[in-house]
Amino acid sequence: MIPRMASVTIALIVPGVLLITGILLLGSSPAKFLGIPAVLAFMFAMFPFMSLAMWISWRLFDKDADYQLDDVDEQTGEMHS
Repeated sequence: MIPRMASVTIALIVPGVLLITGILLLGSSPAKFLGIPAVLAFMFAMFPFMSLAMWISWRLFDKDADYQLDDVDEQTGEMHS
């Protein structure tokens, strides 16, 4: 299985870049949100965003993909006679 580059970009690269950028920008900030440091609030806010990005990627590109396991019997170690 070779994933589409658009799928990988939406699910992994965009959230990763946003997370790293946000941490770098907010890491030294003294700002607080409801008593929580801004960088921590940002990181917790990114959890649902990352899940949403993965769902969007799956919905757009991988939902109807036909993933077949090659030689399932070899992977499980089962023998058929």
